[in-house]
Amino acid sequence: MNERLMDFLLKSEIARLPGEERKLYQFVTEAEDSLAEKAATVDEFYSLVLADSPVNSAMNYFQWPYDKVVAMLMAVEEELDWKIKQRSKGVKWIEFKTKRDAIAAENKKVFLFIN
Repeated sequence: MNERLMDFLLKSEIARLPGEERKLYQFVTEAEDSLAEKAATVDEFYSLVLADSPVNSAMNYFQWPYDKVVAMLMAVEEELDWKIKQRSKGVKWIEFKTKRDAIAAENKKVFLFIN
């Protein structure tokens, strides 16, 4: 499936999460993304994660125990995965071309995403 569509579905489902779960998930993923930007290689990323764990940062920020942070993250990731799979089953791509579009880009197709 289209990578941009999957990214859209993920962002859409994250926005629908209950407040506490959404805040934790966004906090951890932003911390991981920040570390990924600093790393030049996968091995360097793993080293950075071990040195500055996003889970440990979340524990300190939210003042929650390790078990709660990890359990909630795992539950959120499972839920997001399931919801995205369900929504992607119902995705339909419809070719959408106006007369002006057809003239401007003869051989290009324009699609409309409906979910």
